Amino acid sequence: MRKLWKKLPWIIAGIVLIVGLLKPPLLPWLLLVLTVLACLFLPRRGLIGPVELPADDAFLPSEQVQWWYWTGHLFTDDGRRFGFELVFFSFDSLVIFRDQLVQAAVTDVNGQRFSFEEFVEFHLPKRIPNGFNLTSGADNKVTAVGGDGHDRLHAQVGDYVLDLELKATQAPALHYGGDPHPYRFGGYTYYYSRPKMATTGTISIGGQTFQVTGNSWFDRQYGELYQAILQGWQWFAIELDDNRQIMLFDFKGSDTSVEKSGSITDAQGQTVTLAAHEFAVTVLGEWVSPNTGCTYPSGWEVEVRGEKFTVQPLVQDQELRAQHTLWVGPTYWEGACSVAGASAGNAYVELNGFCRCPGRGG
Repeated sequence: MRKLWKKLPWIIAGIVLIVGLLKPPLLPWLLLVLTVLACLFLPRRGLIGPVELPADDAFLPSEQVQWWYWTGHLFTDDGRRFGFELVFFSFDSLVIFRDQLVQAAVTDVNGQRFSFEEFVEFHLPKRIPNGFNLTSGADNKVTAVGGDGHDRLHAQVGDYVLDLELKATQAPALHYGGDPHPYRFGGYTYYYSRPKMATTGTISIGGQTFQVTGNSWFDRQYGELYQAILQGWQWFAIELDDNRQIMLFDFKGSDTSVEKSGSITDAQGQTVTLAAHEFAVTVLGEWVSPNTGCTYPSGWEVEVRGEKFTVQPLVQDQELRAQHTLWVGPTYWEGACSVAGASAGNAYVELNGFCRCPGRGG
């Protein structure tokens, strides 16, 4: 019955369209009926007030673009090191563009290997209160279930299999004070993170299973984000050994200095906003992808309130490349990095907008 109810407005719209074609004089009145139906049944778009947790962990039908994003650093008992990324993107624009892009990646630092998988699902996530139950791929190769700071992740990436449990150890970091943030170049975002989630579980490699522990970083953004995606950025999720976490968004373009933003969370879990003048990102080198020919920054000096850190990739090739043919997807670099300087630590860096031509490969 619920499925029929969801389809009812489209059934009525189809009937109205047919009647309008058969009886053109009735078309203005029928369009009025369609407008009323749209107001009654379609989700309202736009700003929805400040971030509310755990309610906003759930799929939000009012938002055009949204994502649930995890990155993390994992270690085995014998000292092997891995990074991982798992993300569910949801797009709801017009009637025909309602789908999900799902990506998962594993960085094998000791083996100097990077593997990734990608799936496209032509439906939106199910809405459940105060959480999410996200699945994709044949036999549920990638899943994320949880909410309110307790998540369970599963991903099959090549010959790597991840099964992880994540638990938040501090309060969420509400970026922009938890309020909607209008971008200068158009659109808006809501944005919060759980930057330190204690992580336990297993990683299987070619059938051999290892226990892992580490920390993960969860990012949640939703809003009118197409303009920001097209703008491009350098994003840093820095986890310092002194128990501080730093998030930096360094947007591309000469006119976007006002959109540089960040936050720093102290050892007690208190988060404060970083203004654009309080941090600087200097690129130290470049890396050219042998797969796409795209050039990415590689290595950075990051200065935050007078403290300097050097961020370096742990594996050079951590480029995710569109693998599908029916959907135009992104090609970008996102990878595990080391941090040295004022304090040592780990980081994940995302480079979006540096490769405009989708490439295929795996």
